[in-house]
Amino acid sequence: MKGKAFKALMSCLLLLGLLPWSASAETVPESVIYGGGPFYAGGTDTMNTLKASGFTTVMLWTIHVNSNGDLVYNDQPVVSNGTYVGKASWPAELASLKQAPTSVKRLEISVGSWGVSDFQNIKNLVATQGTGTGSILYKNFAALKSALGVDAVSFDNEDLYDVNSAVAFGKMLSGMGLKITLCPYTNVSYWQSVKSQLGSSVDRVYLQVYDGGAGNDPAAWSSQLGMTVMPGLDSKTSSGGNTPAQVNSRMSAWKSSAGIQGGFIWYYDAILNNPGGGSARTTRRRSTVRWAHPLTDR
Repeated sequence: MKGKAFKALMSCLLLLGLLPWSASAETVPESVIYGGGPFYAGGTDTMNTLKASGFTTVMLWTIHVNSNGDLVYNDQPVVSNGTYVGKASWPAELASLKQAPTSVKRLEISVGSWGVSDFQNIKNLVATQGTGTGSILYKNFAALKSALGVDAVSFDNEDLYDVNSAVAFGKMLSGMGLKITLCPYTNVSYWQSVKSQLGSSVDRVYLQVYDGGAGNDPAAWSSQLGMTVMPGLDSKTSSGGNTPAQVNSRMSAWKSSAGIQGGFIWYYDAILNNPGGGSARTTRRRSTVRWAHPLTDR
């Protein structure tokens, strides 16, 4: 992606990114960008955009777990029978995200979404094969971790709220050295149980504050889960979402009212499709771009 179109996208992405990655000795809040197909097919251009965006975490959304244990990134098969079968260049492209200069320091994969059977399939596989090193779940997620170099797996469970299988799955992933993050929008008692049983393996909670979770209160969820959540907002589209100014305003308000220290944006694909969703206020310093972060620049 070249020229004016690329610059327009970069400006929009920077404003939505929430983070001045060149800035200060102050502890930098974490910011997460969710993305789907472009994170797989976009190649080096997309990786370079993410590296310069200010986001500290890139979320690969989403991995589906088939009934036989195969792992599919949206509609692209990536792991089967314990072997990585995805795009040959993808591992190296993702590895470049953390290569300086970059704001990105963490890579996560999300499992699940609305209207799928991923966690039902996980429950069935746990029941039939367990989660030991010989199970297909273990083999396939170990292969995914090895190929992509991910740091954490995020549970976007919206199809089956079964505590026991989710905890077994989480303990399996933790045993591989992966962190677990949770991404709820409802059913707080389920998430309380999962977080409690996984303990310190869970190091972040991403709270959906859009669509079905639009009425969620970050302060209330933080209190109920015993961890300060990182709220997420959807980016502006023709049917709704938040402009960059609204993201800034709402995140700043939650910093004051709920003590949040980070958040996420849903999602890169929509930003690509709606480059007119906002304008950036940028100040260029050398080859970097810095702009206001709603959690630090008040």
